[in-house]
Amino acid sequence: MKRIILVCLAACGGGGESDDAMPMADAAMNEPVINGKPASQFYAQFAHATTKAEVSGAASFPTQPDGRNAFLAQFFLMPNGKLVLFYAEGEGSVSPTGHSLNILGSTRKRREGTWRVDGAQLALDSFMRCDGLAQDGKDVLRCTLGASIVTPAAQGKSGTFRNGFGMSSPDDSEFADYVP
Repeated sequence: MKRIILVCLAACGGGGESDDAMPMADAAMNEPVINGKPASQFYAQFAHATTKAEVSGAASFPTQPDGRNAFLAQFFLMPNGKLVLFYAEGEGSVSPTGHSLNILGSTRKRREGTWRVDGAQLALDSFMRCDGLAQDGKDVLRCTLGASIVTPAAQGKSGTFRNGFGMSSPDDSEFADYVP
């Protein structure tokens, strides 16, 4: 009986000292759902605090004169909305299930910014926007490059991104050659 009364009080706007709490309850009830989870919960499974790993993926773009036709991006969703993004371009193949790329060292870039859940999307500063989806029964991201980092032809191209395997950190030696 108490549960019903509390629900009625919350739904009717009563039971609190301030009306400020009501919009937060409405916002939580209206949060977009992705694969059966509220958006904030869906994207939290890609946060470094949860996975202890990076999120990585690749996308193809029109072949450039030097042969580059794809980018590889690895990012870390750090606490407090901090984003660390590692980006590189190379030549190879990209499919929805994976990629095989030969990376050109001169294209390795490190970018930092912020990340946030924006409605049903994950916003990675101005660099990328991601949608959540399921592939082969697993939650993945479909991310689109929003800002050119090296090659303008890569902007607007999308790829599938997944949680990495094993433990990794933005401070790992594999990222030492990435420059701002």
